[in-house]
Amino acid sequence: MAKGRKNTMLTNETERGVTRKAGKKFSAQEQCRAVLLVWSERQSQGDVCRELKTSSSLLGYWQEKAMEGLIAALTPREGREVAQKGPRLSLKVKRLMERKAAEREGVERAQARLAGMVKRLPPAPAPTREG
Repeated sequence: MAKGRKNTMLTNETERGVTRKAGKKFSAQEQCRAVLLVWSERQSQGDVCRELKTSSSLLGYWQEKAMEGLIAALTPREGREVAQKGPRLSLKVKRLMERKAAEREGVERAQARLAGMVKRLPPAPAPTREG
């Protein structure tokens, strides 16, 4: 590290006596820290690569994946507007709602048929007074 420069979020593994073997897998947290250091311009890409003992192409790959993740997270799913359609429902709840809607539709149709039948009935004879 440069003289007078504070230690960044990344730790220099060789200072702690831990050495990385070639092909070591980096955790998601390590990858995020490396990308954020470059994006926030706290360290150059070369400095981060030297510190992690990795290639610039691997760091570039992490940056591409990070950007893809950001875009995916901020893009509405299939153009769905949450305000219009509301939250996504579980399949069980959706089926129950569909069944209840069909039952209600069936009841409404039955009531309409009954109302039509009542209209076709001949008027009832007026009650007579006997006295």
